[in-house]
Amino acid sequence: MTSPDRFGTSARMLAHLRGDAPGPTLIVIGGLHGNEPAGPAAMRSVADALESERVGLRGDLLLLLGNVRALESGVRFLDRDLNRGWDAERLAALRAAGGPKTSEDREQLELADTIEKAIATSRGPVFLVDLHTTSAAGIPFAMCRDAAAARRFAGALPLTLVLGLLDALAGTLAGYYGDRCLAVAVEGGQNTDPTSERNHAAVIWLALAAAGVVDERLLPTLPVHRDVLARTRGDLPRVLHVHQRHAITVEDRFEMAPGFANIQRIGANELLARDRAGEIRAPESGFVLMPLYQAMGDDGFFLGREVAEA
Repeated sequence: MTSPDRFGTSARMLAHLRGDAPGPTLIVIGGLHGNEPAGPAAMRSVADALESERVGLRGDLLLLLGNVRALESGVRFLDRDLNRGWDAERLAALRAAGGPKTSEDREQLELADTIEKAIATSRGPVFLVDLHTTSAAGIPFAMCRDAAAARRFAGALPLTLVLGLLDALAGTLAGYYGDRCLAVAVEGGQNTDPTSERNHAAVIWLALAAAGVVDERLLPTLPVHRDVLARTRGDLPRVLHVHQRHAITVEDRFEMAPGFANIQRIGANELLARDRAGEIRAPESGFVLMPLYQAMGDDGFFLGREVAEA
C-alpha cells in the first residue's frame, strides 16, 4: 500500500494499491452517504485480502471513503446530500467561493481533488465504481450511462442493470465522472443487512478483473462472486430502463406504502404511496425502484420498464 499523501487525506484513502506494471486505474468509492457502511467495510476486506495474498496488480486500485464526516456520525449527510451537485459549474463555484460553506462542500472538494489527481496520473484507462445501499430491503442492482463501453463494464456484474437512473438522479457522482471514465454505481442491498457487505465485496472483485487491474486467472474465487450476485437477481430482468421519477418535498408529507423492495414488480393502478393530495398509484405495470423509507431524501420512488439487452 502506498502513501495516500499524493491523492488526499489518509482518512479518505482506505488504500492505494499500485502495481509494478502500468495499466488501468480502478477507483472504488464507498460511504458517499454516511448511513451506508457496507461499501467501506467491503473495501477494507478486499484490500486486506489483496495485500495478505500478495496478488499482483497492473495499474492502480484506489479505495476512497466518500463522506468521511457523515460516516463518523452514522447519518446520511450533515448539511446536504453528497451524491447531488456533481457538475462542473458547482465545483467551480465551490472553488471560487473562498472556502467551503458546509461540511458536504468540504467533502465534495476533497473527494473531487482526489479523483482528479487519480485520473490525471493514471497509467491507463480509468474505471470508477460507486458503492451504495438503500433504505428499503431488496435486490442489488447496477447503474451506468447508456453507452456501449459503460454497459460492457457494468455487464461484468451479473446484476440487473438499470439504465436512465443516473440521468433521472441529476448531479450524481457516477453520472458526472461517466463523462471522464467508465463509471458504474451499485446498490448492494439494504443499509444494515450483513449481506450487503458481501455483495459489495463481490462487486469489487469482479470489477478488478473486468477493468484488467488483476488478471482473472489470479482470482480463483471469481465464479463464487459471480454466483453470489447472480443469485441475488433471481427472476428479475437483466436490464431495466427508468422512465419516471417521483420527486418529493417535505411539504408533500410523502409516505411510501409499506413492503416494497428496492426493485419490485408492480401492477397497473397498484397503490404505491400517499401524500397530502391523497393516494399515488402506478400508472402502468412494470417495476418500482428505490422506494423511500427514510427521513432524508427528495426521491420518493422511480418507475421502470424491462428493455432488451444490448
